Amino acid sequence: MAKELEKFKAEHKKLAAGTKKFTTAEGDKIKKRIGISLGNAWEGEDYFRESLAKARADGVTSGKLADFQKNKHFKDGMTTWNKAVDIHQGEVDAMTAFCGEAKAHLAKMSKLAADIEKDLKKRSKTSDSKKDIEALQGALAKEIGGVKKASEYEGKLNAMQKLYAANFQKNVAKIMKEKPDSHDKKLDATELPQLLVDRNLKKYTNQVGTLVKAINAHCVAAIDKAGEDLKAAAPDLKAAAAKYKDLKKINDQYQTVKKKFPRAIDDSKDKKKLLATLKKFNDLTAAAERKLRGTTVTIKKAAA
Repeated sequence: MAKELEKFKAEHKKLAAGTKKFTTAEGDKIKKRIGISLGNAWEGEDYFRESLAKARADGVTSGKLADFQKNKHFKDGMTTWNKAVDIHQGEVDAMTAFCGEAKAHLAKMSKLAADIEKDLKKRSKTSDSKKDIEALQGALAKEIGGVKKASEYEGKLNAMQKLYAANFQKNVAKIMKEKPDSHDKKLDATELPQLLVDRNLKKYTNQVGTLVKAINAHCVAAIDKAGEDLKAAAPDLKAAAAKYKDLKKINDQYQTVKKKFPRAIDDSKDKKKLLATLKKFNDLTAAAERKLRGTTVTIKKAAA
């Protein structure tokens, strides 16, 4: 029954190309691209808000989308955001196609595995081909496991990743209804995750480091100046307080992200790095607050 072994080997060889294609490594690549494209779409949304504000500054007061589309700033913002959303949807579609094809390939592999299992059940223990077929069965089972994991990658996407593009028009309408000054007063929930984009994280990490150094320097200067003239310490205390206010604002934004978007952090390949950075921001802010408070108390006691 050596012909069955050759038949199984031939079928297995036909499946080899697909088996190499549908891997968790490939699933990770597509998922990473989806994360990047969503980050770019969020930035496009932020740019759209800025363009909307510019259109209003240009004198567009109507609440109708058609009137805003006549403004070059608004049109540019809408086009830029729309393109980013289309690119993101393309990546999500690529994931859907990848998983669909992987499942179809898995079905072919499973059929071959079933045929091999059926053959082995009726094959005698003394069969010369038995060991070779069993070896092929073991290799196939391992490959099936890998393809199965790859076929499930679409399920790793969160609701925001899956539905962001589908909600594009709804988001446009929502933003159009927001009060003109709302973006200066608060960060909208849909904007917050962009803070997790690597470029923004690096920018704010540098800002936090600079602010902490400035706060410490002003506090040290205030203590030194207070030794000679208490009034001379006031400018440095004021400057330290202003820097602390900026530091606290950054930290509050990131702690809000951590609270409201835990899934966005969990889904990130840099989860450990993100959590460590958020903790560092919080610790540095708390230390800066203690430094400023301690310096203020020391100077006030000296003035008493």
